[in-house]
Amino acid sequence: MAEQRARTLAGHPVVRAQVERTRAELAGSRAGRTADDRADLDAYLAELTHCGALFVVSSDPARPRVLWNLYPGAQSGLPNPDTVYRYIRVAPEARYEVTGRRGTSDDVSFQVTDAGPETAGRLNKIMGLLDTAGLQTAADGTFTITLGPQAAQGARNHLQLPPEARQIMIRDTMSDWSQTPMSLTVRRVDGPPAGPEPGDDELAARTAAVVATTAGLWVRIPEQYNYIVPTNTLPPARPTGSGGLQGQYITTGTFRLADDEALVVTAGKGTAKYLGFHVGSNWYIAYDYRDHTSSLTSAQAVPNPDGSYTWVVALRDPGHANWIDPVGHHEGLTIMRWQGLSAPLPPGDSPRVALVKLAGLAAALPGGSPTASAQDRQPGAERRRQQVDARMAALTRS
Repeated sequence: MAEQRARTLAGHPVVRAQVERTRAELAGSRAGRTADDRADLDAYLAELTHCGALFVVSSDPARPRVLWNLYPGAQSGLPNPDTVYRYIRVAPEARYEVTGRRGTSDDVSFQVTDAGPETAGRLNKIMGLLDTAGLQTAADGTFTITLGPQAAQGARNHLQLPPEARQIMIRDTMSDWSQTPMSLTVRRVDGPPAGPEPGDDELAARTAAVVATTAGLWVRIPEQYNYIVPTNTLPPARPTGSGGLQGQYITTGTFRLADDEALVVTAGKGTAKYLGFHVGSNWYIAYDYRDHTSSLTSAQAVPNPDGSYTWVVALRDPGHANWIDPVGHHEGLTIMRWQGLSAPLPPGDSPRVALVKLAGLAAALPGGSPTASAQDRQPGAERRRQQVDARMAALTRS
């Protein structure tokens, strides 16, 4: 099993030595200067290392497998809690066949990318896309996608692998966590003869390199996208650029809250099938979203009377239905995504943000904003835990 082998690699002396070097390097980063984030450093390094080890043990394009990564316990790159991320490592000269069955998620995509964060130390370069609109399925939801160096030339469900191609990045995004992702398998149809499988020492060296590379990248990325925005604000939503999901609108920022403050965020959905807002760590990973509402989609949130949505970020329960819980963190990252739009997002649906005292929260909310007591939250909290557990159980069966 990839999980067990990844855990073995994480304990290899070469990997442990790199983790300690990374720990020292991160002490001088922005996240390393905040008490809340310093307390999370050990957990972050464990997540980063396990994520990297999973990547390494699943990265042989001659023996392809569908890697499910970026989940609680194996995070890097601020993954969206509403998305199941999977990867297939490929060689551009080989041909592959991916078979699956469409689930019930709002949005799916298959992106051809280059080496990306783990080995190139930068965001992915996108070289091909098959999305919800383009994926052709049979009446029962099944499909086959071909991958190879040849152009599609009108073929359905084909992705060309240019010389720089190294992986297929796959996303299922779910507004409602009872939705199910696609089932997927992959096989190599032809290609160069497979070489010998690498041993643990070689895989450990690769894992150590991935830890070093990704740790540096995920310190730089929030500097470029989050920290350049004034604290407790969000800029107008924009189409995702290089390295992200094509067709998506996104806005990112940061929050800084005292115990008696709240950040009020209101936005519209436009024509999007999916709208989600979440907060995350300065280490560029998601906060605990199983036992805390650190994220809410438009399907999970309660709308305002005018159809817009308001989220309230606060360290203690503000009594608003759409409480975003930063899990005890006074500072962190904010991100909002719109997917599956049939038209550009209207400027008026971009977020409006206000920092207020909790004592004055009611006056800062739109009229008719939904409220909730601690008792009101209990059924949703239990449902949330069950849905995350079901997702993780599906992961262990994949």
